[in-house]
Amino acid sequence: MSIDFKIVFPQMAFENGEEQICRKYMEMRGFYLYKQVYDALVNWVSKDAKITYQQFSNFIRYDKGIRDKLYIYLAAAEEYLRNIIFNELEIDDVSNDTTKVKLEISNLRERDERDIKSISNLYYYSYARNFDFGLIEQIFNKFHLAKKYGLQQSDIKEVRKLLRNKVMHHNMLLLSCFTEKEKIEKEVIEIESAIESLYRILPTEELRNGSIKDGYISGGLTQAINRSNFSDGDITKKPFDNLICLHKFKDGQFIR
Repeated sequence: MSIDFKIVFPQMAFENGEEQICRKYMEMRGFYLYKQVYDALVNWVSKDAKITYQQFSNFIRYDKGIRDKLYIYLAAAEEYLRNIIFNELEIDDVSNDTTKVKLEISNLRERDERDIKSISNLYYYSYARNFDFGLIEQIFNKFHLAKKYGLQQSDIKEVRKLLRNKVMHHNMLLLSCFTEKEKIEKEVIEIESAIESLYRILPTEELRNGSIKDGYISGGLTQAINRSNFSDGDITKKPFDNLICLHKFKDGQFIR
């Protein structure tokens, strides 16, 4: 696709060689994604301000980085919730190939003295076609598992509804399908609310806030969020030059 950047991206400012770099990566990522990001940034700043290519490319990398990091912690949370289900519930019949069936919640029951601790039929239904975060949410709700483990059912719902599917897709996370500033701001707040819920679901302090090694904090959802916009994850330092980003994250909450 032949694109006249001066017409399509009139407020974009390129340094030497950057226009060629932009064209190269646009061929891989897609023109329409680039156009959405450009329109969103223009609406974010003003109709007169220039947007540097560095700011433009930084935001694309930033958004993907947040998605990649959230994927890791969503997987940890989902693994923990699954483990609770396997510890608390059982199913009497097991299919020869659970990958070809769906798990029916009505067939589940609480584990009791009949069950051998080292054996779980239900575990193999984690391979069932419908065993996803949505089903986990339904199972937790029916058997009141969240309260038993000091969790909130609403947090599981928020993570499923506002975060998980968005992270799993290959679209811009902070923009969703929008380019208008007000709609993007609302989207960012929703994502932040879901991340706060994710923080509360994570089962260990290390997963939530990382661990200290040689005087430095490493790992943890808090550092994963803050390092995307602050050097060393230290929110007291000057942020990177990201125009659209998540707010500072501390003690499981965003500072808005």
